[in-house]
Amino acid sequence: MSEVQKHTPISILLVEDHALMRRGMRSQFALESDFVVVGEAADGMQAVELAMQLQPSVVLMDIDLPVMDGITATQQIKSHCLTSHVLALTAFDQDSQVIGMLAAGADGYCLKSMEWEQLITVIRLIQSGGTYLDAPVARKVFQVLKPTSESNPSVVQSELLSQREREVLKLIAQGCSNQEIAQQLYLSVGTVKSYVRMILNKLSVDDRVQAAAKAVRDQLI
Repeated sequence: MSEVQKHTPISILLVEDHALMRRGMRSQFALESDFVVVGEAADGMQAVELAMQLQPSVVLMDIDLPVMDGITATQQIKSHCLTSHVLALTAFDQDSQVIGMLAAGADGYCLKSMEWEQLITVIRLIQSGGTYLDAPVARKVFQVLKPTSESNPSVVQSELLSQREREVLKLIAQGCSNQEIAQQLYLSVGTVKSYVRMILNKLSVDDRVQAAAKAVRDQLI
């Protein structure tokens, strides 16, 4: 049994809205003896459905997807597919997308400009429980999340946010939806929405992704 498990291929779910890109990647994976593509999704909602059905080892997730974006899809997959790893594979490295994917639970973030051999190495790393950020992405994350010299976490925590708001913010940073936050904190969804609005206002940010980035950068959680 151990020999069979040792040689079990790494199952891959391709999530990419361009059919030509999916076809090319499937052909490349066919040349790798320890990989098997078990499914393809052209949008985020289909990705979630297939991930729940197939339980792949690794989901290669694009971000700019129709129907449901890759960040939301990643959040749902990580919530329902506990053994699946998600590797963002995208052409974009915008701050909001990088932080959004990491907050949603992505295990790695790669740019499509990387070499195929390196991608294969990263997938093996992700599948074994590791994490990975492309060098340009890692620098961007460092710049976004590094503490600012004027930040005073203790003052911010005691004066800016209430204890309940920090609890909600922590779950936001973990990629939880309003429904999931409500369930964990035994609140109504409407109450959670009110807390989210107050948090965004107090932190002077526009959305949940920026709130998550600020929470980590200023050590609010």
